Parts: sequence; C-alpha cells; structure tokens
Amino acid sequence: MLMWWSEQNSNIQLQTLLAHGDMTQQTLLSDLLGLMDEASAIAREYYRKADELDVIKKGDSTPLTEADTALHHLITGHLRSMAIGLPVLSEESNLEEIATRHSWKACWIIDPLDGTKEFIEKTDQFTINVSLVIDGRAELGIISIPCLHEHWVGIVGNGAAIFSEGKGLSGRAVKTQSYIPPNPLVMLASHRHAPKRVEALMSSLTRSFGEVHRLNSGSAVKFCDVVSGAADVYPRTSPCSEWDVAAGDALVRAAGGSVTDREGHQILYNQRESLLAQPFVAAADPMIDFAQIIFAGR
Repeated sequence: MLMWWSEQNSNIQLQTLLAHGDMTQQTLLSDLLGLMDEASAIAREYYRKADELDVIKKGDSTPLTEADTALHHLITGHLRSMAIGLPVLSEESNLEEIATRHSWKACWIIDPLDGTKEFIEKTDQFTINVSLVIDGRAELGIISIPCLHEHWVGIVGNGAAIFSEGKGLSGRAVKTQSYIPPNPLVMLASHRHAPKRVEALMSSLTRSFGEVHRLNSGSAVKFCDVVSGAADVYPRTSPCSEWDVAAGDALVRAAGGSVTDREGHQILYNQRESLLAQPFVAAADPMIDFAQIIFAGR
C-alpha cells in the first residue's frame, strides 16, 4: 500500500520549489529525516547531562544552552547546503544573518530546541522544529520528539505521518479527528501558562461545549497532541515566536486540522517586522470556528 509520501506531490508551491533543485518529495523527506535523526541523537546526548550545562539568559529572558547552539549550527548548516538552497531563519540566528529576511520568497524557519526550560528541567517535553515557508505560508513541518525517538511530519495538501528514528521513510500516516458531542472537549495548555488566562479560555469553551478538560503538554508537543487525537484544541494567547508555531501549523493543517489567527485567517510567517507570533488556535476539527468562540469580545 502506497503512503502519501510515496505518491505524487500535490503541493504546487513545494513542487515548483523542488523542481528548481531537481529534488522529489521523497528525496527531500529522506534527507530531512536523516538530519532529524542526527539532531535528535545529539539532543539526547546533551539531555543526559542537562544539569551540567551552562545556561545563559538571552535578551528576552529565555534560556540558551550549549545544546541550542550545537543544534542550531548542525541544522542550519545542513539546510543551507541542500539542493534547493534556501535561507534559514532560526531562533538562534543573529541579526546579520536575517537582515534581508523580508526579501525571501521561501525559507526554513526553525527552532533548534523548543522547550529549553523543559529540557533543563528534564521533563522530556522538548522538541526540534523545522518548517518550510513559501510565500509566507508554512507548507511543510517537522516536529521531532527526541525522547520518543519520533519525527512528526506534515506537508500541506499531501498528508501527515509519524516516522520512527532510524527507519527512513517507513512511517505511519495520521489524521486529525472530528469532535463528537457530547464528549468532553479537551483543551491543551502548558503548566507554565498563567492560571487566569487558561481559566478564561476554558470558560469561553465551556459556554459552547459544556464539559471541558485541560491537558497539560510542553513545547510543540501540543501540536502533535492535536494530531494524535489526545486533544481537540490548542489556543495560544500568551507570547511565543514564529519558530514556535510554523512547524506545528503545517503539521496540523496537513493532518486535516486548522490553525488560524484570532480572526480565523491563516497565519503568515516572516511578513512582519516582529517575529512574535500572533495569538492562534490549532484545532483537530476544522469545521468548528474555535477562533470565533474563543476570541469573540476579547
């Protein structure tokens, strides 16, 4: 049985881009999975000695470790050397490296280590995020979960799948699930999110769905939880950056769900002066207008 990644690429934007580099969807994914295998193995090596790593506070007060820097150099170096030759926008990029970013028609947006606080605290809830953005839209997303030895991959218009480390293109296709009332709605949050903010979000959903359960999850694992069926919705109103969102955006949409801003519009990346992400809602069931329910009157 053929899986979507072995079939013809239906994403026209990606198809056009790959043609210039004489690459196929299969060769692209095989290359990326090999990269993520290597990156995940390195992440685990640092993770084993996380309590010994020096931690630096960046200008925005977020932590930076040797693991972030090592993964940044590995991933950016590999992506830049690929046949399609695209620039890379990373959480750890310096201003000089991204000075011309608004002129980029297509680029990689990456977070070499999403959930550095979780990494330092050894909660297992950290990821490596890689997304391919074309004309401002996330078309391909990979979220690797090193502690699970898994790569979650999605190409919008084609599908989503889970690949085990070291197994190449031997994966399992996944799709989001529709919400079925009167089941309780499951909403994702982080244990770090402000209690009042989370309570307000849950109250908005309770008015429309009745019983709402909270599921705590860390970093971009929350997008995987939406795809897996563990949760129905992931609303985010607290600050985060585009590299925290882009890979999960592509993954959820590729799997059949939706990711929108507070007005219900698709999110655009590398289009604004700020790299802070807009408030958004990732949902397993695209037929429910969660943005209207959550943000109406806010």
